[in-house]
Amino acid sequence: MSNVQPLYKGGNPSFPLGSNPYYSRTENQNVEFIDSITDPPKNYQFVAFRPGYSLQASELCEMQENMQMQMTLTIAMMHNWITSGSGHQWSGWNANSPGGEGAELIVDSPNLPLNTGIGVGGAWDGSTDTCCPSHSQQFVVSGPGWRGATPLHPFMSPYQNYSPTSSVSVVKNGTQYTFTFNPGWWLVESKGWWNDENAQPQQISGLKYWVYLVDPEEITVNANNLKTDEWITVGLTIDEEYISCDTGPGEIDPELADNATGSPNQASCGASRYKVSISGTKQVRGEAENWEQDSAATSFKDRENMNPVCVIRGDDKSVRYMNNLLIRQDP
Repeated sequence: MSNVQPLYKGGNPSFPLGSNPYYSRTENQNVEFIDSITDPPKNYQFVAFRPGYSLQASELCEMQENMQMQMTLTIAMMHNWITSGSGHQWSGWNANSPGGEGAELIVDSPNLPLNTGIGVGGAWDGSTDTCCPSHSQQFVVSGPGWRGATPLHPFMSPYQNYSPTSSVSVVKNGTQYTFTFNPGWWLVESKGWWNDENAQPQQISGLKYWVYLVDPEEITVNANNLKTDEWITVGLTIDEEYISCDTGPGEIDPELADNATGSPNQASCGASRYKVSISGTKQVRGEAENWEQDSAATSFKDRENMNPVCVIRGDDKSVRYMNNLLIRQDP
């Protein structure tokens, strides 16, 4: 399956510690390279060692490979959000540049909303103020990795052999928007559930994880009567659970048994796994002057209990990622 890139398949196994005698399970747990997924990525994030159970060398190898994989995806994401895809923002994109990574980025006039340029930090608005030149708010775009779910690339993947599908597809029919969050790598955030008394999380939150979305997640949003000072945030929900090979909290995965011989030995169970996966979609409607956060709004706690991906803004009916990068804007 090609859209696991930037990870590439070599031999079998491909990860450096997956072969005999190391037997790391990161590759077969979290990555699936075949064209038709029969054993989808399990999205195991942590190796949860349990006192009294055997400590497997393969589990220590797994920790190293998983950490390296997460770092690789993070570095790739930072690169992709500057260079990838020929969406509305990317004038002069050149698929034939080295690695197919993109070419010139041209910042256009604010009067051309469908071709706005990347606009990181905001584009100069033509002001002659030499002291403090102002910027067009339309162009102010922060980096990826906000408090929510961020795809590995914003539009088309810059990697080779990738099907031409955006990470987020938006179809508009009247006042209805149908969002499709497409398969691939997503950076999600663990959030403590926010209570209704003092708007504080009931558990620790803020840890980020790369998870692989196997099947598309779709949601339809009705933006009828969306006021100028309103927004609709659309995002993903995640599940977090423990997985063990025999008894313990959560589900059972027999493949977590000792694999020193290359296959699971059910007589010897080792560590459990902490799993984070995408479980569905959600939308929240509210009022705010700041489109990204309004701690006074009653809908703030609802939005904080999901992983926001993008927002429909009521002032210009644009659809933007949470960092303000434009996805769609109709006249």
